Amino acid sequence: MNALRVVSTGVIVLVITLIGLWLSAESRAQAPAPDSAGSIVGAWTLNKDLSDRPQDHEVDREGRQGGRRGGGFGRGGGGFGRGGFGRGGGGDRGGGAPSPEDMAKMRDALRDIMNPPDRLTITQTDHMVIMTTGDGRTTRLSTDGKTIKDESTKIERKTKWDGGSLVSEISHLGPGKITETYAADREHHQLHVTVQVENARQPMTVNRVYDADGR
Repeated sequence: MNALRVVSTGVIVLVITLIGLWLSAESRAQAPAPDSAGSIVGAWTLNKDLSDRPQDHEVDREGRQGGRRGGGFGRGGGGFGRGGFGRGGGGDRGGGAPSPEDMAKMRDALRDIMNPPDRLTITQTDHMVIMTTGDGRTTRLSTDGKTIKDESTKIERKTKWDGGSLVSEISHLGPGKITETYAADREHHQLHVTVQVENARQPMTVNRVYDADGR
């Protein structure tokens, strides 16, 4: 009888242990990457002294990078070159030239990406990061690796956590892929945003630094 009780107690302990391990594994699978979500969440203000800036460059009607020859955004240099939208660029996705309205939407979207907002507020849900600029423009990023398509501009974003950094790949906007990376510097209470443009003619990298509000 005593032996039966010992066996029964052992089985119960084993079952409880297995349930605990299963719940722990489920929790880790559903949670964001360690220290990733909370580190970039908050209100941020652009530090213009530490950030690269456009240096008076604009995007022309064909989506090409203008400005001084050989210049570019910040220290990375370069621009979008002559590929642009339309003539061999990423704007032509249906076999014909994009309409003027589509060109305007893509040009505005490109400006939004290349010109940093002065203020940025980041919030997070289970599988979504929401970024809101000071003027109210909102970008939603799905952090489960699924592609989100903007039906207005046809731009696609694929976002995932890479360690403590949030990496968002943007396609169908110009001749190359654009990658935005968001990483927090907890020691200095700053958010570092890196924009990389993969363009065979003129690749470039733009670095931005945001200070945490209230610091």
